[in-house]
Amino acid sequence: MLQVTWLLAARPEGVRADEVADGLGKSVSTAYNLLASLCDEGVATHHPGGVYRLAPGFRDTVVSGVARAAELHDLSGVVSDLLARTHKRSYLAVVRAGGVEIVHERGLQGMPKLPGLEPRLHDTAHALAIGKVVLALGRPELVERYVAHPGLRRFTPATITEADALHAELEEVRRRGFAVECEELYADFCCIAAPVHDARGRVLAVLGISMTRRAFDEERESLARVLVELASVPAPSGRFQPSAETRPVLDPAATARLASHHGTTRAVSAACAHNPPSVSALARSERRHRP
Repeated sequence: MLQVTWLLAARPEGVRADEVADGLGKSVSTAYNLLASLCDEGVATHHPGGVYRLAPGFRDTVVSGVARAAELHDLSGVVSDLLARTHKRSYLAVVRAGGVEIVHERGLQGMPKLPGLEPRLHDTAHALAIGKVVLALGRPELVERYVAHPGLRRFTPATITEADALHAELEEVRRRGFAVECEELYADFCCIAAPVHDARGRVLAVLGISMTRRAFDEERESLARVLVELASVPAPSGRFQPSAETRPVLDPAATARLASHHGTTRAVSAACAHNPPSVSALARSERRHRP
């Protein structure tokens, strides 16, 4: 599979299955199976004339280490849905280049917004619900590094500033499947956030909403239900998604798990989860017999 990916990377104009077979010294049917699997993952794309090319989003991510914001456009609809259903300012954040970056925001005039909001979070992860989700899903070393630098800076009397208290908070995030923050960064500013999974349970991003303290006290439970429900809707799988860039934070070896809104658990790593053999076989068979 990696040899085929290298071949696609070296041939921007594209390759045919018979060329892949010749390059690998394998049968044409094996080449079709490998190419179909890469297309299923969004790594390759199939074009008229039987030509396969490396997916633009995958190529850009490999070259730059950062997926283009355009690759997240499918998830922007989830942010709009969240705004429509909660009537609260809504955000979508991703793990990018070792940090947390807000890539989508939706809201109406008068809705509470994080004062001085910057696209990239620096030393506020422990005081923001979005940041808590990322820390909760990360390896223990990630949390230890964050505690050491930039450290648990105090922003308000409610800010978590002790390592033990932060670990307890992150365990609670993993248990209930979402994170909250109540005046921990600014007075009268509260947030709720939850991880966004794709159809196979991989974490793609973090979805969040902000509100006043009064709205938080009165609507917290109902807002959390809506948030978790929307965050659990599988994202469209037609193109390469940024789950690969979360791997440095959401390590496959991490033992942390999040409870879904159905009460089951799902792994929080960005490692690939294979489709059942029967499903994969059917998909590959269909591709082989297409004209």
